[in-house]
Amino acid sequence: MTPDDLLTDDALSALAHRANQALPDAPPAMVHAALALWQQAHQPSVLQQALRRVVAVLSFDSWGLSAQAAGMRGASDDSRHLLFSAEGRDVDLRIVPAQGGGWRLAGQVLGPDESGRIALASADGGAARHSATLDDLGEFHVEGLTPGRWTLTLETAHEVVELPPIDVGALRT
Repeated sequence: MTPDDLLTDDALSALAHRANQALPDAPPAMVHAALALWQQAHQPSVLQQALRRVVAVLSFDSWGLSAQAAGMRGASDDSRHLLFSAEGRDVDLRIVPAQGGGWRLAGQVLGPDESGRIALASADGGAARHSATLDDLGEFHVEGLTPGRWTLTLETAHEVVELPPIDVGALRT
C-alpha cells in the first residue's frame, strides 16, 4: 500500500459512520446468549480454584453499633452494611429489604482491578443459589434473597475469596 492509497482521517471517519448506520446491532437476546455460553465455557476448574483459596475476615458490621453510635436518632431500618477484608482486597456489602418482600444484596469489590463473579449459596445446604458478574467498577447486585444464612464467594481469574456466612433478614441483636 502506498501513502497515496491511505484514506484521510475525515474519509475514514465518514466510512466508519456509514458502516455504523448500515450494520444493525445484534439483538440483545443473542448478545446475552453468546455471553452466557462464553461464561460457561470459561469457568475455572476445581483444580484451578483449589490452587489459590483465600478466606476473608469481617472488618465492619453496622449491626455491631447501636443506632446512636452510628449517628442515627431513632431506631434504624433493617438494612445492614458489612465490610470484609482479604489480602489486599475488600468486599463491601449492603443488605436492604426489597420492595415487595425479600432482600437485596448490593456490593463492590475494592482492590486489584480484576473481573470476576460472586456466587451466593444457602449455608444450610438448601438448593437456593444466586450469582452475579462484577461490572467495570467491581460492583454487583443480587435480588430476591430469602431470609437465612448465606455463603458468598468471589471468584476471579487467580483466586477464590470465601466470606464467612452472612445472616440475611435476621433480627438485629
